[in-house]
Amino acid sequence: MSNLLKKKLGFVFILLQFLLTVGFIGLLLYVDMIPDKYLLLGVLALIFVMLYTFFSQMSGRLYIVGRVLSVFFCIVMIIGAGYVWRGYSAIDTMSAANVKVDELSAVVLASDTAETIDDARDYEFGIIETIGRDYTDSMLASIKESVGKDVTTKTYENTDALVKALYDKEVRAIIFNEAFRETITDNYKDFETATKVLGNHKIETVIEVEEKEDEEEEDNSTIKKPFIMYISGIDTYGSIKKTSRSDVNIIAVINPETSQILLVNTPRDYYVPLSISNGVCDKLTHAGIYGVDVSIKTLEELYDIDVDYYVRVNFSGLKEIVNALGGVSVYSDYDFTSDWGPSFKKGYNDVNGKEALAFCRERHHFKDGDNQRGRNHQHMISAILDKATSPSVLSNFNKLMKSLEDSFETNMKTKKITKYVKYQMDEMPKWKIDSISVDGYGTKAKTYSITSNLQYVMKPNVDSVNTARSTIKKVLNGEKIKSKNKKSDKNK
Repeated sequence: MSNLLKKKLGFVFILLQFLLTVGFIGLLLYVDMIPDKYLLLGVLALIFVMLYTFFSQMSGRLYIVGRVLSVFFCIVMIIGAGYVWRGYSAIDTMSAANVKVDELSAVVLASDTAETIDDARDYEFGIIETIGRDYTDSMLASIKESVGKDVTTKTYENTDALVKALYDKEVRAIIFNEAFRETITDNYKDFETATKVLGNHKIETVIEVEEKEDEEEEDNSTIKKPFIMYISGIDTYGSIKKTSRSDVNIIAVINPETSQILLVNTPRDYYVPLSISNGVCDKLTHAGIYGVDVSIKTLEELYDIDVDYYVRVNFSGLKEIVNALGGVSVYSDYDFTSDWGPSFKKGYNDVNGKEALAFCRERHHFKDGDNQRGRNHQHMISAILDKATSPSVLSNFNKLMKSLEDSFETNMKTKKITKYVKYQMDEMPKWKIDSISVDGYGTKAKTYSITSNLQYVMKPNVDSVNTARSTIKKVLNGEKIKSKNKKSDKNK
């Protein structure tokens, strides 16, 4: 009777282990991130362990060992499955992004007696006449629904004229897109304290970025096909989906066949026609105010390229990613102390998230100003890629995935990302990362977004743009380019 009970209990353990083994193998096949050679070895090992625990539990002498091993491997598979699923879910959350969020605000002077939209129902509202008018009309409709009547409006050409009208009390309230707040505070330093928000209205819009992938996208043979990714760093904390100025504008040209990555930096103040401005020039950073799709199309026109994917990351996201990686080693072209505190020496510097952000934001201590800041962005991306493609990243994998969920988004599909993860683990290519920047000369001019006064802009150097175009084509065509990086070997 005792032996029969032991065998029945053994069958329970064996059945549980069998179900977990099948489920774990199924999960690995579904996420498709493990190279086939490693997956095969893993499957064989799990089958061997299952057979061993089965026969040992049927033995009169070894059933205790078999049962202990069965429990141990069940626990290992449960933890492993959670680890794998956590990573896959994070990738799924940040991938296939196609929505942007615009937040509009109704604002009055801080001294105004109104505290809610309903209090301002009889006010005359200043609005921008043409730029973002669809969003403004959406908020006006929302206000009408809330207060039960149409509000009176007065139109202005741009945000600068709009804010001036509020300050001069031509209107008692204004409506504007929060994406313009930074440009407003550049001209009105007291705007944050001189005004207050009565209400907000959020609008979600599908981002229209043309898919340029062929029908064989999921075919393994296309994994080495070169592609172009736009990396946008937005100047906000919090939600990554909010529209905002794009202070980092880097085109990453990636050729897996040659293991070559080219980072092309375009300064934030580059004076170029936006894709929506009918030929009127603006700062490149302002393109982000209208959505990542406008930034992409503007850069496509500048460099005569097709961008396949985009990545957006914000200030808080950079800190989280670097911390999740356990810090990175970034190259600095100069000795300098950042306005945000940390100091850096020429050469490689080990930095945490806070130091990484200070490194990327500094521009005032460089003779070349924003151009050098752009090069520092490229150095930081190189440092992150170096760490993220090294085996050491596995020790912080879950922490890294969690950091990416809320601070990083891309329109690359989940299965595409997992295929590149699988390729990296399988081939372990030694990526060669090169960086170039376009340049120009500083001047002042009116912009599409701000027409009422002159803004600092950088007019493009046509030769540098043409050089960037030709270098991009060389990398896409698999040609080796001569490295212009002046970084010393950090291992020396």
